[in-house]
Amino acid sequence: MDRLKALLLLLQLLVPLIAGLKSTTPVPKPRGEYTHGTWLDKAEKYYLFWRFDQKSITFESHVRARGYVAIGLSPKGGMEGSDIAIGWVDSKGESVFQDRYSVAQEMPRLDESQDWHLLFAEEKDGVTVLQYTRKLDTGDCHRDNVITEDTMRVIWAYSDVDPVSPNKIAYHHSLRGVKSLVLLSSAEAQPRPYPDDAILWNFFNPNVTVLPQRKFYWCQHFRVPITNGKLHITQYSTIVTPRNEPYVHHMGLYACPKVLSRYSLEGHDCSEERTKEGNECLHVMTVWTIGSGPTVFPEHVGIPMGTDADPLYVMMETHFDNFDLRSDLVDKSGIQVVLTPTLRQYDGGLLRTGELGMTILVPPHAALFPIIGVCQADCTSEVLRSHPEGVRVFSAIPHAHLMARTMTTRHIRDGVELENIMRDDHYDYNLQDARMLKEERVVLPGDDIIVECGYNSLDRTNISVGGRASTEEMCQSYLFYYPRLNWSYCESSLNPVHMLTLFPEAMALSKEPGLAWMQPFREANWTDTMREQLTAVSRTGERIIRCGTTVEESAYKVQWQPRLFPLVTKPLQSKTKHCSIQP
Repeated sequence: MDRLKALLLLLQLLVPLIAGLKSTTPVPKPRGEYTHGTWLDKAEKYYLFWRFDQKSITFESHVRARGYVAIGLSPKGGMEGSDIAIGWVDSKGESVFQDRYSVAQEMPRLDESQDWHLLFAEEKDGVTVLQYTRKLDTGDCHRDNVITEDTMRVIWAYSDVDPVSPNKIAYHHSLRGVKSLVLLSSAEAQPRPYPDDAILWNFFNPNVTVLPQRKFYWCQHFRVPITNGKLHITQYSTIVTPRNEPYVHHMGLYACPKVLSRYSLEGHDCSEERTKEGNECLHVMTVWTIGSGPTVFPEHVGIPMGTDADPLYVMMETHFDNFDLRSDLVDKSGIQVVLTPTLRQYDGGLLRTGELGMTILVPPHAALFPIIGVCQADCTSEVLRSHPEGVRVFSAIPHAHLMARTMTTRHIRDGVELENIMRDDHYDYNLQDARMLKEERVVLPGDDIIVECGYNSLDRTNISVGGRASTEEMCQSYLFYYPRLNWSYCESSLNPVHMLTLFPEAMALSKEPGLAWMQPFREANWTDTMREQLTAVSRTGERIIRCGTTVEESAYKVQWQPRLFPLVTKPLQSKTKHCSIQP
């Protein structure tokens, strides 16, 4: 009887998946072997394959076009400053391929140093195929952009008409676009084939009507399917309702503790606050953010389910960014989890680090204002006291909003800064993918983890504060690690006392309820001196620690304790990125 119930529940979970699947154009067959590939456009007419080594990168474009095909690396997603390759096969069957650059919104100029090199060209049955290569760093500082591990803005264009001549290339009109990619990603680009004993769990929204408001959150509880023993999650991915892709910002799956024997399976609007039951579900199990692909775990790590320590209920929180206030949006997006009873060597966990968000305050007209969250040494010491060998971090997911331009997850041990766990000097809100580390990083008791975000507020006329809406800000780094411990959060918030000293009137309002103390900051006429003062506070001010567990948030003694900013006696020497594009 129990098995029948489990089967019926599984079938029930599968229904939204079947209903929500999006038919896609078959991926073209490449000429070579590649590690990565993606459609660059929503119409699925331009597919890009690529592979790379320590010195160079090779691309292969398959485009449903009879004219030219172009690709470029852009500093900000537009034409200006872009490094461009363009090629086509003419009416005589001869190939033309050029390295160009752009200084304005005009036809790109021919580069004197031709650093993109054609390997193969073909036009057949209305499809143009180009295979080409270039060095990661060509040494051409004036015309080329270095390909790094940062987010790259890849611009593309094509035409159904061949150029009149190599020096007269027709305008592409609307057949163009931009897509942010981590070209030098160590993550697997596609889900692995499911093992023979794979079990699929699908958690999907039940036709949720999205309210016509900019920030809308929906929380939905699910009963975890019954298992006959321990399982390991090997990968997960998200299926977004067709045409809702611009509106679904992120989804998270949270474990609910067993303090309650039963949770209501009715979903609810949690835009302002969760229900009492929802507030019990604190431990982040999986997270998907805008632009992410599938998350595939290493062969030796799996996220455990089905043990006494694992939840009977989970909650999926979906954040919708209804930027044009539509009232006709209905959503059945969700997360598909792949599990196996063939257990792996280690149980994995997910740790949230960074800034809590309670005192995030970015002044207007700042080029790169820092917000910094700290996973303090006191927290790692207490959590890892019985694990002197530490934990091993194998992946990081950066998470910030629209103003963020840079994100770095720093690692400090005994005052010495080690190699960054993750760094992106060209962060893009539209690409918040899991960054698989080239080498696992060991976090030991007493280590500090500093998450630093840089925000550009040059176009803002007032302060920007922390919050869940995309127009507000966050600064977080989710770290996948093993072995799993009873540990979910290691983050901090700037002690507001330090901010209040900048405005005596704010100090007087600090006793008022809510965020009344922020009013003087909103009304201020911000000067360079004031911005510099707030920058200094943000970089060195005292922090309030949050050191939480998977079951009881306040279990660790250092929870909510004030601590000084970590002393870094030997900072990491920054590596100059030769010819690197600017954030």
